[in-house]
Amino acid sequence: MCGIVGIWRFAGLADDRDSADAHAMLNAIMHRGPDGQGYWSNNRLTLGHCRLAILDPSERGLQPAITPDQDAVLAYNGEVYNFRELRQELENCGIRFLSESDTEVVLWALYHWGVDEAVQRFSGMFAFAYFDRRKNALWLCRDRLGIKALSVAKSGDRLIFASEDKALLRASGFETRGDPRALTLSLALQDIDSHLSSFAGIRRLPPGACWRVDDEGIHENRFWHALTAVELPRLKNRDLNVQDARNALEELVRRSIRLHCVADVELATACSSGVDSGLVTAMSGDYVSPLHAYVVAPDTGVSEVEGARRTCAKADVPLREVKIDRAPYLRDFATSIYHIENGNPANSTAALLAMTRQCRKDGVKVLLTGEGSDELFGGYRWQALSAKRARLAYILAALGPTGKARERRLDRFRRSAFANAVLTGGRVEHTIFSTSLFAQQNFFTEEILETLEPVSPASARVFAGNGIFDLYGHMQNIIHRHDRISMASSVELRVPFLENGVIDFALNLHPDFKYRRKQGKWLLKEVASDYLPRENIMARKKGFPITGSYLEGTETLLKRGALQDILGWSVRDTERICKICDANETLRTRLVAHEVFSRIFAFGTSPEEMGEKLISSSTL
Repeated sequence: MCGIVGIWRFAGLADDRDSADAHAMLNAIMHRGPDGQGYWSNNRLTLGHCRLAILDPSERGLQPAITPDQDAVLAYNGEVYNFRELRQELENCGIRFLSESDTEVVLWALYHWGVDEAVQRFSGMFAFAYFDRRKNALWLCRDRLGIKALSVAKSGDRLIFASEDKALLRASGFETRGDPRALTLSLALQDIDSHLSSFAGIRRLPPGACWRVDDEGIHENRFWHALTAVELPRLKNRDLNVQDARNALEELVRRSIRLHCVADVELATACSSGVDSGLVTAMSGDYVSPLHAYVVAPDTGVSEVEGARRTCAKADVPLREVKIDRAPYLRDFATSIYHIENGNPANSTAALLAMTRQCRKDGVKVLLTGEGSDELFGGYRWQALSAKRARLAYILAALGPTGKARERRLDRFRRSAFANAVLTGGRVEHTIFSTSLFAQQNFFTEEILETLEPVSPASARVFAGNGIFDLYGHMQNIIHRHDRISMASSVELRVPFLENGVIDFALNLHPDFKYRRKQGKWLLKEVASDYLPRENIMARKKGFPITGSYLEGTETLLKRGALQDILGWSVRDTERICKICDANETLRTRLVAHEVFSRIFAFGTSPEEMGEKLISSSTL
């Protein structure tokens, strides 16, 4: 796990400014890779890389990585878990390796097979910049579901790119300006992190992106998308043998966890009271010894601690409890907003920062978590709600007095089929808002349902579609935050449920195996029944809950603050908003987070100073 930066010249030659900018950009994200740094340049391209050494921590793993003939160079962030299998194939082709790292395997795979074929073979999480002198072209790519990030911006005749937005802000000639569209959508609680940066002029490569940059410009392509990966005959199959399906899923998850446990440094798991992280913890114990788990223990509110204790006791894995209270939480809240680069944190974001800091303090550099399971296996309540609404919508449509009336009712439902989408409710103002500001997600809903049209009944089609929608919406916010926060602590977060084989199985599993007997993740829970306490399996999902009460009183920061200026609130408006925030935790968290973000990036207040301001304004 690392950080990458780069500058490509569309015209003219690279100069000293590019080199100076690459150094400044890399310094902004050195937390991503404190174990080493390197630079490479030619007359068109300048690359920088900072390394978090996980596999082969010797100097042989330093980057940028270059082929012996100097024809190809790679700056790479992430892990390709099937690198040993790929290495064997490449060795059979006559390629000799000098290190034990996956970086060298990725470089030779791109060089030998070509980018288009190589990325299809990679199973893991990655973002990379690869230059091939034979083609005089640069490729910028992200993994299938965008676990690892890459941001780009055009500045004059230069394309600048980096693992985090804040690095781009350090490039000379690039102005730090907020993006009004991103601010609007974020305040409206929309899932934008896979689509939009909070800064004007910065783009984020979408999940599965494979962009080619050459003399003719930027050619934007995707090598993978969930909708094209769906195999309708498999997804339609409701007649799978339950035991066979259960065995297949258990084998896939076990294989993924085994691959994710490969590391030359200390590894641990994050364990909550839930099924996903609990199963990862229980299975990891078979591949890592000694293994321990972490859980956050807040001093107030709902806690995952008791459930985590039950899981770890059954799995015989020691549990380390990371205690938090208000003052440290508020300091970490401000720091976490700086790192996630937007005002869209969850209450748990600051707690994750505390956990990963403790990991690093304990010498742990790799942490396994359970993200992605809910999206893939139907764990969110709104997915079941969407299916329920679909059943009702089709009944009401069938009762329409005319064919046109029936079709109108179905059209109205299709535009708001997913309960967590922008258009829920179908009101005219929602339609205008969504279509104008977030068209790609609005129309994505319809595209999903059109693709899945052969799946029946309609409720199953909507349930499956909602899961795909969540992969590119809700989950993108989570993995964006978790990448930024874990790397702020120089810890690699790995997500075994987002492995190619598990993704393929889940995408093509009929919803009857995901939701049954009023239970989400039904088949996964069947697998978990051999590993986890029944009380944990049957418990209602908590979702890493951290109380919003830590932020009580901080709404007073809105008075004479940045948002008041940016959004044009009057003094009276601000007073009213503060009163509403006093009674509404969700609104308070969102507005205070955006206030903190704006003061840090627009007004230049340090995260440390903002943390102290939060403490002084809170109701202690």
